[in-house]
This record gives sequence, structure tokens and C-alpha cells, in this order.
Amino acid sequence: MNLPIFPDLKTMAWNNTKTMRWDTKIQKSGSGRRKTLSRWSYPEWSLECSYTCLDQKEIEEAAGFFAMVRGQHQPFLWKDMEDYREENVRIGVGDGQSVGFHLVRNYANLFVEPVGDILLETLEIYVDDESAEVSVEDGGWVELATPPASGAIVTATFEYYWRVAFADDELDWANFWYSFYKLNKVGLVTVR
Repeated sequence: MNLPIFPDLKTMAWNNTKTMRWDTKIQKSGSGRRKTLSRWSYPEWSLECSYTCLDQKEIEEAAGFFAMVRGQHQPFLWKDMEDYREENVRIGVGDGQSVGFHLVRNYANLFVEPVGDILLETLEIYVDDESAEVSVEDGGWVELATPPASGAIVTATFEYYWRVAFADDELDWANFWYSFYKLNKVGLVTVR
């Protein structure tokens, strides 16, 4: 599926928020014992940002894009200018047979999350620090030309988009100075 890409607005303001949310069900027995069930393998992210000092062309691009995807209706790709790149991230270990590996975001080596929407021109794959030839499959999968040797470390460097939808069906902006605009709040939520 070819998703539209949010316009490249360079004036994102500070104090933007990113919220990680899980869907956990909790049940307590009569004795007080607690049981939990996490229903998702990966979190849902809510993002809230604003843009300042947009000129007439940029505000028209943002408003036109919002109308084109009809608010919350259609998912799209968005580049978070603070969280869009993985460098030398470990994506697997060779077993001498497997050639398919999934690209991931790595959170301090504690948790990895699959990434599906990459900028192909930024992709570099390495097997034991040697550049490797790959083909890119849908959904963030890469396939090496030859299987890495058993124990070989497979790493990747790439940039990616977040697959999101608008969190609201309203977009408001203000003309705070002659021909300069501010998008007050842009709410986004990740979609799979």
C-alpha cells in the first residue's frame, strides 16, 4: 500500500509529547493474587506536536494534506525529526540458512519494535561489519543475497517513517503575524 507522506514542515516547536500505551488486562482473585494479560505485542504511540512560523504555502500544504486524508480516515507516513533513524541496530544472528531479517527500532537493548516504512535510499545492511547485498520486501523485511554464516551478526542503518493517522477530525491554526501561521496542536496515533 502506498501511503501519502506528511509535508516536510521544518518548524516543529519544542515541548512535543510522545506517549507509549499498552493494552493490559488485570484480574485479581479473591486471595488478592494478580494475573495479567498483555493483549498487544507492540505498543500504540500517541504523538502531539505543533508547528510555528509557517508561511502561506506551508499552511496550505498542511491543511490540504489534512483534507486529502480526511482527518482520522486515512493512515499516512510521518517523519518524527527526533526519532527517525537507527544506526548499526542488530537485526539478527546468522544460522547459515536464513536470509530474511526484519528491521527494528531498538530501545536501549531492552525492547525492539518492528519498523515497516523505511527510506530505501538510506538502508545499509552489514554482516559482521561487512556491507551486504539485500533486497527489500514489504513491511520492513530484508532478504540477504546469501545466508550469513552461523553466529554472524547482522546489523542495519536506516531512516524510517512512522505509520500514523490523525487523532482528531479537526485541525486548527492561527495567523499570529502577517503571513505567518501556527498549527496549534497536531495529534497523531500509530496504526498497524
